[in-house]
Amino acid sequence: MGKVDLKYKTTRISFIQNYFLAILVIILLLLLIPFLNFQAWWSNLVILGIFSLIFFLIFEPEAERVLREYIVTADEITKVEGILTKKRISIPYQSVADVRYFKGITGRIFNFGDVIIKGIKDDIIIKGVRKPEVIYNLIKTKVSRIKEEKKE
Repeated sequence: MGKVDLKYKTTRISFIQNYFLAILVIILLLLLIPFLNFQAWWSNLVILGIFSLIFFLIFEPEAERVLREYIVTADEITKVEGILTKKRISIPYQSVADVRYFKGITGRIFNFGDVIIKGIKDDIIIKGVRKPEVIYNLIKTKVSRIKEEKKE
């Protein structure tokens, strides 16, 4: 049987609050336009600040998806960060102390959440993945098997 690596990335839906805030900021900008004096320096600074905020709110999810990847293998859980330089944190199943998952209010509505893996030295938080209970159960099962094998 071949080795299967399950790769996960943060879902865009987990950033729904960013998109909602970006829409609110755009509405705020549209409401402010009649009151802005485009000849004044402060007016241009306000517009620049609002556009910067909108840019950040919209592109943060894409940056998160490009910068981070989570890999669940038969032996370990790995978090890979970076574009040019890669930082890897791996926790073998025998070093997993605790596994939990968390769903907030929007996570329960749209079925996404975080999976928290506590290792002996490091922790990995798999952020904003769909169906976190599936990943949680997968990791919990593998950790339980290893602990049962140690007892025998």
